[in-house]
Amino acid sequence: MKKKLLLTAAFCASLIGHETTAQTRYLDADFFSSVTVTSNVVYGNNLGVLTGAPVAEDLLMDVYEPSGDVATDRPLILYLATGSFLPRYINQSATGSKTDSATVEICTRLAKQGYVVAAVDYRKGWNPNEPITDDRTQSILQAVYRGLQDAKTCVRYFRKDVATNNNSYGIDDTRIAIGGQGSGGYISLAYGALDKLSEIQLQKFYNFSSNEYMVDTTLMGNWSGLGGNPALNTNNHAGYSDDILMTFNIGGAIGDSSWIEAGEVPIITMQGQADYFAPFQYGIVTVPGTTVFVIDVSGSSDISRMQEKFGNNDVFKTPAISDAYTARANAFNTANNATYGNAGDEGLFAFEGAANGNGPWEWIDTVAVKAEATAWGQDGDVILDNFYAANPLFEYLYVTGGYAAARARAIAYCDTIQGYLSPRLYRGLLEQPFSVAEFSATEVSVYPNPATDQIAFVSEDNNPISEILFYALDGKVVRREANINTTNVVISNLDLPKGIYFANLRFKGANTVKKIVIQ
Repeated sequence: MKKKLLLTAAFCASLIGHETTAQTRYLDADFFSSVTVTSNVVYGNNLGVLTGAPVAEDLLMDVYEPSGDVATDRPLILYLATGSFLPRYINQSATGSKTDSATVEICTRLAKQGYVVAAVDYRKGWNPNEPITDDRTQSILQAVYRGLQDAKTCVRYFRKDVATNNNSYGIDDTRIAIGGQGSGGYISLAYGALDKLSEIQLQKFYNFSSNEYMVDTTLMGNWSGLGGNPALNTNNHAGYSDDILMTFNIGGAIGDSSWIEAGEVPIITMQGQADYFAPFQYGIVTVPGTTVFVIDVSGSSDISRMQEKFGNNDVFKTPAISDAYTARANAFNTANNATYGNAGDEGLFAFEGAANGNGPWEWIDTVAVKAEATAWGQDGDVILDNFYAANPLFEYLYVTGGYAAARARAIAYCDTIQGYLSPRLYRGLLEQPFSVAEFSATEVSVYPNPATDQIAFVSEDNNPISEILFYALDGKVVRREANINTTNVVISNLDLPKGIYFANLRFKGANTVKKIVIQ
């Protein structure tokens, strides 16, 4: 997904000088004291395969907003939970839902900082017991692909809401990030990089037993979830962009490091250095409950090296981010450079040691989990044993110190996740706010400029302008012209104070930004 970040020195300078005596929205924890959650919002409908044959299912999300907030230009973060692409308990694990402990905790924390956060559920379903290796690999690759399509559907849902429903969630839809944990991390990483047919037609993604590529876009639709066979894929919210500014992952991996190219979005990547389920460098995915080969992927170390090679994470480097979490990440990367080659990388945080490799940020109520697993027809003792195997210190603390002690350790890891994420989300979403797609020869003329109370925008290549957002130097949206759909826009009553502004002109599949002066 090649994108260009349009930067302006005046804009960045206006935001880099953070407040030092008071809390800064989006940057500091608990800017708001509480959040409001709207549960099970339907953001789309598509064909799932959990029961074997394609069956239509609603796509659901929980939307977290800071309570009492009146802002209408808030950045949006989509967060995708873990679960090995199967429902919780069916996947032989105590996690796998948008209501998992760490998912709720992280979404709540981000909303308290001022963001709108959507905990997004996505279609599940694959066959880890498929006896033919290529068919097994195809099964999970298609599960990741469906999850990617659902995430893009969700982004378009929010953009459609802005355009047609008076922006009911109060977001700035030019500032969107996608994050994921575990299998959700696979989706978020694919979101930022997978944008070519050739990237899913590598030899490793060819099924030699059936003589076909494992993902057939003529059947499943493209990576945006559009097109394909209607019996296998439903178009959702076509005509709206699914571009984003950045991604992050907590665990998870990317299907192939060659997906990452120069000019793609920044990635914040956090993973256990001894992660058993996904390789920290390059290697085999291990799925809970199986010992068979599934697929080779690249983990956080490889991802970070590719991002560094192409300069995709340079946005985090100038000015340098300096805090205890960054210092810890940099110290590990430098000390282990001979092994991993990540010294000098920005955006990589490694959780050290085998005991911290597989989700130490998760916690469970063991009594409730056992009862729920039984209600799902699963062996609750097996579910607990699998959770303990992945999170051994949780079991030790639960036995020796009780639930509170075990939870406290997990919360400490959530502190680290938030501490490392926060300045980078702020940098990527607030200080670098404009995502500009490849221009495809679209040029815009602006006149008069400087202007007083009237200004015109003309698309020189007959590409209709769909929307114009006016930003002040502090990054606030001060005016929005929506539902335009013309190549020549004349605004005769600007009603803006004198000063410098940036007009973000949006087209179908592209954006461009013009600096304007009001005098």
